[in-house]
Amino acid sequence: MSQSKVEQMGVSDARANLTEVIAKVRLLGQPVALTRRDKPQAMLVSMDRWQAAVNDAQIRPLYDDLVRRLNKLANDPEFAAILERKDPTLHELLDTGSL
Repeated sequence: MSQSKVEQMGVSDARANLTEVIAKVRLLGQPVALTRRDKPQAMLVSMDRWQAAVNDAQIRPLYDDLVRRLNKLANDPEFAAILERKDPTLHELLDTGSL
């Protein structure tokens, strides 16, 4: 998913042009930040982007637990030696704290 500049739009303008705003979000995938007095209040995003965020929220705790457990195992010299031999890239990621 590409990172694009988020358009900001006042709530009143969005309300007056809701059909067009929804079309832009849905068809172009461009999120729109709804503002009130130039302060962001809410974000309109496509259903694809929303689903991706929901999926990430569900998977993130599992990922964090997996990384925590791998880091704990990597502190075991025997496991670390095997990991370094079997998967040097993963060993390096764990060793440098890049995960």
